[in-house]
Amino acid sequence: MTINFDELVLNFKKLGLSKGDVLLVHSSYKSFGGIEGGPQTVIDAIRSILTDEGTLIVPTFNYDFCDGKPFDIKKTPSKMGIISELVRTDSNSKRTFDPVFSFTVLGKYRDYLANLRSDHSFGPNSVFAKLRELNSKIMIIGLTYNESMTFFHHIEETHGCDYRYFKEFKGSVTNYDDVKQDGKIVLFVRDLEKGIQNDVDKMGDILEYERIVKKMLVGKSEIKLMKVNDVYQRTIEEMKINPHILIKIKKSS
Repeated sequence: MTINFDELVLNFKKLGLSKGDVLLVHSSYKSFGGIEGGPQTVIDAIRSILTDEGTLIVPTFNYDFCDGKPFDIKKTPSKMGIISELVRTDSNSKRTFDPVFSFTVLGKYRDYLANLRSDHSFGPNSVFAKLRELNSKIMIIGLTYNESMTFFHHIEETHGCDYRYFKEFKGSVTNYDDVKQDGKIVLFVRDLEKGIQNDVDKMGDILEYERIVKKMLVGKSEIKLMKVNDVYQRTIEEMKINPHILIKIKKSS
């Protein structure tokens, strides 16, 4: 079963994607089972709906910096799938300067987001925070919440939790002008000694039950769409009742 451009546009619109939206897309291209024209067709379909008034954001995360490897904003590849890598290499896109949790942006707010500078990947001046400011939406293509919803880590840092702590990573970074310099980033990391594991699917189930997340099948892929601020508010509410809604604790044997 092969999906074409028109079918993608029709279904994305049915799900609630609109002209002018600011959209973050987490994606598994292979989940569709087959797209006429390949992964670029998915990007083109989304952008045709957003138009030039909208903004497409994709995660271009790469965790090698945490292992001491250098980060080059122009050369370090995305580890978030072919769709994100195609956006990263688009000559009209710009990438945010975060050596671990970078995003690449096309459209209206490209320069605004790409020019952000923050020492904290999930902090108040991060792309995650600006998603709230811009009333953005998140689309998940063929992935579970555990595999995609990094936005929950911003909520954990903003609200506070007892199972993460701040950890600084340092290394070599190279900017768009090919200038190499010392860089650092602060992540809000899990306390592994306490057996903390990410388990955000439980919160995803709540959001789906309350229709905060809309979903539909396109080809073989389950597509989810949600408004960032609705997710933020509902998750904060749930964390006040159950502070560990976003994790599970692995018991030591």
